[in-house]
Amino acid sequence: MDRLVRPCEEFNSKNRTGDEEVVRLLEQGEDSGDSLSKKREPDGSTKKFDISNAAFGLLSAISRRRGIFYAIITGVFNGLQMAVVGWLRSSISPYQIMFWRGIIYLLPVAFVSWDAGVDYTVADMIYCIGFGFFNALGILLGFISAQLAHVGNTTAITFNLPIPATIVGFFVLGETITRYDILLFAINLIGLVLVSKPPFIFGGAEDSLHFDEFLGALIAVAGLLCLVIMVIFSRKLAYRQHSDPALSTITSGMPSLILPALVLLYTQTWDRPSTLLEMLAIPSAGICGMIANVFLIRALKLETVSVVSVTITISIPVSFLLGLVMVQEMPDLVSVLGAIFVFVSTCGCLLK
Repeated sequence: MDRLVRPCEEFNSKNRTGDEEVVRLLEQGEDSGDSLSKKREPDGSTKKFDISNAAFGLLSAISRRRGIFYAIITGVFNGLQMAVVGWLRSSISPYQIMFWRGIIYLLPVAFVSWDAGVDYTVADMIYCIGFGFFNALGILLGFISAQLAHVGNTTAITFNLPIPATIVGFFVLGETITRYDILLFAINLIGLVLVSKPPFIFGGAEDSLHFDEFLGALIAVAGLLCLVIMVIFSRKLAYRQHSDPALSTITSGMPSLILPALVLLYTQTWDRPSTLLEMLAIPSAGICGMIANVFLIRALKLETVSVVSVTITISIPVSFLLGLVMVQEMPDLVSVLGAIFVFVSTCGCLLK
């Protein structure tokens, strides 16, 4: 009899243990099943998920990494600058806009840390002057490109820094390139082809409009290469702890003043603004560029080139939207698709 009772008691005990385990798992399942809408507090209570809390958390994360915040400001004001240039292209020469930009860039002279300049070496001064020259030349080429091509397309190419910066970093700074990088290069290249729409691929070689778009894209690529060199110089200065936003802005202002002045003197042209709005728009382009320049240097002091380069591509959607509002430029589907490829490839850099 005992031999029959003992197995029954063991069986009932296992069942009770199993039932308790099932209850425990179910309770855990309820807690985990609602994990998307509840957050467990230290005291064991739960808290409903709130979109405002998530947004606050995102802003807190950005505030902790000020470099990303500075890069966002840089991208927004780069987009504003290009949109203003596109709006003025039918009445004001890009060289004239660049000339006034150079004058505005000289304003921060009062904020330069001249005492720190005594520690600058010859290499530091070369990097600083190189930063200013290639910044001015790259932006000037971007302005010229905006006279021929869609403003959004020009911005998508001129400020498409992450991929070429990685390539230059590989050859100049000895940084590595992975298979993932090669995949991003391919996606980026497809985007650039769709944005530029070369006539020998898309046809319309005899159409002057298509040729102007393609020529504008080529000029924008040249501007992009100049800006990549500018970023490398800025990174060198940041590594050497000699990155002064005010001084770098002034070194950008000097060639921004001299290069267009030579062209204006040679062509002997000077466009007069016809309205008060145009008179205000000309210096506003320079102010937007100066703000973008200052925050770019600050961003590169705190974050890597790849992070900053990716973040400032926010200028692409900003430029497309402002071009639609200010210039009434409706981008075609191919250009939008190309801009998406460019934006996706640059954002992919953040996932590395």
